[in-house]
Amino acid sequence: MTVLEDQARFLRCIGEPTRLQILKLLAEGERCVGELVCVLNKEQSLISHHLRALKECNIVKERQEAQKVYYKLTDARLARLIIDCEALMKELLLCKCQEVNYGKEENQRGGEGEICPDS
Repeated sequence: MTVLEDQARFLRCIGEPTRLQILKLLAEGERCVGELVCVLNKEQSLISHHLRALKECNIVKERQEAQKVYYKLTDARLARLIIDCEALMKELLLCKCQEVNYGKEENQRGGEGEICPDS
Protein backbone atom coordinates (compact mmCIF):
# COMPACT_ATOMS: atom_id res chain seq x y z
CA MET A 1 0.00 0.00 0.00
CA THR A 2 1.10 3.54 -0.64
CA VAL A 3 1.05 6.29 1.97
CA LEU A 4 -1.99 7.81 0.24
CA GLU A 5 -3.84 4.49 0.34
CA ASP A 6 -2.99 4.13 4.03
CA GLN A 7 -4.24 7.67 4.71
CA ALA A 8 -7.48 6.97 2.84
CA ARG A 9 -8.00 3.75 4.83
CA PHE A 10 -7.36 5.62 8.08
CA LEU A 11 -9.84 8.37 7.20
CA ARG A 12 -12.47 5.82 6.15
CA CYS A 13 -11.98 4.00 9.44
CA ILE A 14 -12.48 7.08 11.61
CA GLY A 15 -15.09 8.61 9.30
CA GLU A 16 -18.05 6.69 10.71
CA PRO A 17 -20.18 8.70 13.19
CA THR A 18 -20.20 6.10 15.98
CA ARG A 19 -16.44 5.66 15.67
CA LEU A 20 -15.98 9.42 15.90
CA GLN A 21 -18.08 9.44 19.07
CA ILE A 22 -15.91 6.66 20.51
CA LEU A 23 -12.73 8.50 19.56
CA LYS A 24 -13.99 11.72 21.09
CA LEU A 25 -14.58 9.91 24.38
CA LEU A 26 -11.21 8.18 24.21
CA ALA A 27 -9.55 11.54 23.54
CA GLU A 28 -10.52 12.34 27.15
CA GLY A 29 -8.85 9.18 28.43
CA GLU A 30 -9.07 5.43 28.71
CA ARG A 31 -12.57 3.90 28.90
CA CYS A 32 -13.94 0.43 29.38
CA VAL A 33 -16.43 -1.01 26.91
CA GLY A 34 -19.27 -0.75 29.44
CA GLU A 35 -18.67 2.99 29.85
CA LEU A 36 -18.74 3.51 26.09
CA VAL A 37 -21.98 1.52 25.81
CA CYS A 38 -23.59 3.54 28.60
CA VAL A 39 -22.46 6.99 27.40
CA LEU A 40 -23.27 6.35 23.74
CA ASN A 41 -26.49 4.48 24.50
CA LYS A 42 -25.73 1.82 21.89
CA GLU A 43 -25.63 -1.96 21.95
CA GLN A 44 -22.48 -3.58 23.30
CA SER A 45 -22.10 -5.64 20.12
CA LEU A 46 -22.12 -2.48 17.97
CA ILE A 47 -19.53 -0.74 20.16
CA SER A 48 -17.35 -3.87 20.11
CA HIS A 49 -17.62 -4.03 16.31
CA HIS A 50 -16.42 -0.43 15.96
CA LEU A 51 -13.65 -0.90 18.53
CA ARG A 52 -12.44 -3.95 16.60
CA ALA A 53 -12.25 -1.89 13.39
CA LEU A 54 -10.38 0.91 15.18
CA LYS A 55 -8.00 -1.64 16.68
CA GLU A 56 -7.33 -3.22 13.27
CA CYS A 57 -6.27 0.21 12.01
CA ASN A 58 -4.01 0.63 15.07
CA ILE A 59 -6.00 3.65 16.25
CA VAL A 60 -6.90 2.18 19.64
CA LYS A 61 -5.34 -0.44 21.85
CA GLU A 62 -6.85 -2.53 24.59
CA ARG A 63 -5.91 -3.90 27.94
CA GLN A 64 -7.81 -6.33 30.09
CA GLU A 65 -8.28 -5.91 33.81
CA ALA A 66 -10.22 -8.72 35.45
CA GLN A 67 -13.52 -8.95 33.54
CA LYS A 68 -13.27 -5.50 31.91
CA VAL A 69 -11.56 -4.50 28.67
CA TYR A 70 -10.24 -0.94 28.53
CA TYR A 71 -9.47 1.00 25.38
CA LYS A 72 -7.33 4.03 24.75
CA LEU A 73 -5.87 5.85 21.77
CA THR A 74 -2.54 4.50 20.53
CA ASP A 75 -1.08 8.01 20.17
CA ALA A 76 -1.92 11.32 21.85
CA ARG A 77 -1.86 13.04 18.44
CA LEU A 78 -5.07 11.18 17.58
CA ALA A 79 -6.86 13.04 20.39
CA ARG A 80 -5.61 16.35 18.98
CA LEU A 81 -6.80 15.30 15.51
CA ILE A 82 -10.34 14.58 16.77
CA ILE A 83 -10.50 17.84 18.73
CA ASP A 84 -9.09 19.89 15.84
CA CYS A 85 -11.43 18.24 13.34
CA GLU A 86 -14.47 19.18 15.42
CA ALA A 87 -13.21 22.76 15.80
CA LEU A 88 -12.62 23.05 12.04
CA MET A 89 -16.10 21.74 11.29
CA LYS A 90 -17.65 24.33 13.60
CA GLU A 91 -15.50 27.26 12.52
CA LEU A 92 -15.11 26.69 8.80
CA LEU A 93 -18.31 24.78 8.03
CA LEU A 94 -16.29 22.19 6.14
CA CYS A 95 -18.18 19.74 3.95
CA LYS A 96 -21.41 21.69 4.22
CA CYS A 97 -22.99 23.53 1.32
CA GLN A 98 -25.00 25.78 3.62
CA GLU A 99 -24.53 27.17 7.08
CA VAL A 100 -25.31 24.70 9.83
CA ASN A 101 -25.72 25.47 13.49
CA TYR A 102 -23.70 22.70 15.15
CA GLY A 103 -24.95 21.67 18.52
CA LYS A 104 -28.54 21.52 17.31
CA GLU A 105 -29.99 18.60 15.41
CA GLU A 106 -31.45 20.73 12.65
CA ASN A 107 -30.60 24.05 11.07
CA GLN A 108 -32.99 26.97 10.64
CA ARG A 109 -34.55 25.48 7.50
CA GLY A 110 -35.44 22.31 9.35
CA GLY A 111 -32.99 20.01 7.58
CA GLU A 112 -29.52 18.81 8.29
CA GLY A 113 -27.89 20.62 5.36
CA GLU A 114 -26.58 19.18 2.16
CA ILE A 115 -23.34 17.30 2.00
CA CYS A 116 -21.02 18.86 -0.55
CA PRO A 117 -20.84 16.91 -3.79
CA ASP A 118 -17.84 14.72 -4.37
CA SER A 119 -17.04 16.31 -7.71
